[in-house]
Amino acid sequence: MTTHKLVLHVINACVFGAAFLLSGCQHALTIKNLNTYRQTGVVSNKPVSVGLVVKASDNSSERLGEGIAAGLRSSSTEVLYPYTPAVARPVDVQADVSITPKYAGSGANFFINFPGFLIFTPAWNGYVYKVDYDVAVSLKHAADQTPIDTFSVPIKLNIRHADYNRTWTEISWFEVGVIALGGGIVFMEYDHNVSPLVADASKTTVGAYIAQEIVKKMNAAPALKTPHPQTAAVNP
Repeated sequence: MTTHKLVLHVINACVFGAAFLLSGCQHALTIKNLNTYRQTGVVSNKPVSVGLVVKASDNSSERLGEGIAAGLRSSSTEVLYPYTPAVARPVDVQADVSITPKYAGSGANFFINFPGFLIFTPAWNGYVYKVDYDVAVSLKHAADQTPIDTFSVPIKLNIRHADYNRTWTEISWFEVGVIALGGGIVFMEYDHNVSPLVADASKTTVGAYIAQEIVKKMNAAPALKTPHPQTAAVNP
């Protein structure tokens, strides 16, 4: 075999090997503690309509609003979402929900990438991320904006995920590991591509959990045992 053909065979083998490695180097998004936020079926004990206003610091976390609205509806609550007080029809309660996300990587990602690439750790374990949602809720009578209750609902999610934008460094199999070492340093930081994936995967469960807390507060509020007088006048 000539030197030229030998070089071509080596190149082809390396390309094939890299493709083979990368094809298996993904870890589907997993939220390790999502079951912590499974809602327990609290139902509204009074006929109350709710206008839901959700404000979030980014587009990803704003998606939780859909889950909150669905959770309220499943608790036998009439919901208007998105609710705009100036143009929407009258409701009994206005629920203002503010969501502030906090995203963090992990020092463990360094070791997952190096020397973890040797046993494909990113693929079978995923990189480690933390996604917290600081949720602040304000309930008020929609008719005159008098307060009913304010409270917070902390959400802390433990994430595993790996995708090609990071696992490509496993080509270190074909050199001395410098690429995986450098990648490990970088990958300790959070991967913002994960944010919309987490929101989509958690919005039903987390949204229902937040809705459950809202319903609990409305059930316990003496002022809601009958509809607010001004609201009842416009909503007989």
